[in-house]
Amino acid sequence: MAMNSAILLTEENRQLQAINAKQVKKRAKRRTYIATGGTLTIQEGLELSQSNVEPVSRVASGVATDELIVRTRAPRTCSICGSQSHTARTCPAKQVS
Repeated sequence: MAMNSAILLTEENRQLQAINAKQVKKRAKRRTYIATGGTLTIQEGLELSQSNVEPVSRVASGVATDELIVRTRAPRTCSICGSQSHTARTCPAKQVS
């Protein structure tokens, strides 16, 4: 029973160390802010925002590609019937009930 407890404690300690390392890395990450004092012109703001965008390397079918991944939002759907033609506020199924 003591050996089982020791194994469980060792595993819990390993997990806590991994979480702690992740948090330390997150705190140490350098942050840049657009407004660092004073005012910026539109061009300066665009340059600062564009310099922070890094292409994401993605492996597609064994070949690494360097391209920006643009995520699009899913279209709105009705939460009652799942249709994309209307929302729950105007759902015909809601009005029938």
